[in-house]
Amino acid sequence: MKKIVFLSLVIALIIGSCTQQEVKSPVEGAWKIVSFNMPSMNMTFPGQVQGEQIKIWTKEYVAFVGQYKVDTTVTANYGWGTYTLNGNKYEEKVVLHADKPSIGKTIRILLDIRNDTLTQRYPADENWKLQEGYSTEKYVRVE
Repeated sequence: MKKIVFLSLVIALIIGSCTQQEVKSPVEGAWKIVSFNMPSMNMTFPGQVQGEQIKIWTKEYVAFVGQYKVDTTVTANYGWGTYTLNGNKYEEKVVLHADKPSIGKTIRILLDIRNDTLTQRYPADENWKLQEGYSTEKYVRVE
């Protein structure tokens, strides 16, 4: 009888430890910007733009905050919203943004994640084709 109870406990522990954990999205976590190229604004970072920015994804939300300096002008950049990710197709629905006209918009972005580097290219049209003069941002994962 003791063997059956012991064996039952061992089986219960094995089954309990085999429960599936929720799969985390590859974007979840904190990322620090290392470069960007925005041809529409004729801006590159690093280069004529100095500063920094952090972008953080949770299961449902995205938020970013940063500060940039061009010549002697310092500008805050911040925002948050919700997102969906399907393969490399990412849509960000802007709830709050330092650029007020961006509020309420949905931005289609192509994402590429390789090891600890995340690259965003945007804007993409409804067919996921990048528009002329698209921007590129590169981030590295923050530990």
